[in-house]
Amino acid sequence: MSIRKTNPRRAILFLGCVMALFAAVLVARAHVERKYRTTASTHITLVVDSVDYRADLTRMYGKLIGTPHTSQRIDEVTLTVGSTHFRATDIDGVDFQRWFQWEDDGMIPVEIDFERMAPVRHGILSINTPKGVDTLRIDRP
Repeated sequence: MSIRKTNPRRAILFLGCVMALFAAVLVARAHVERKYRTTASTHITLVVDSVDYRADLTRMYGKLIGTPHTSQRIDEVTLTVGSTHFRATDIDGVDFQRWFQWEDDGMIPVEIDFERMAPVRHGILSINTPKGVDTLRIDRP
């Protein structure tokens, strides 16, 4: 019967990787806020699923709701918290200043990036479109 020796460097490296992965999961979970409520608007409704507050940016996850088989364009998104305005820097799912169309279900998943900010409990989201400005209130109970 032989006993296999474990390389101490390999064991330390493995343990370090496991600890780093565990820490990354904890950090990611600690900064994601869920349970936002939004109000409906005239042209586009954005249902906010969650907001991820990262060290370098704030990413809002949600769904655009619209009438199936119609088109729309988003030119700008601004989040107002108190007297501070945060202008969106990027959007995934649709493009700023480009027309898009809703398919049969009338929903488009989106990710909207803002500059880094502290967690938000209440705010006003303004979505500028060629058809008008939609204002939605977002609240986290």
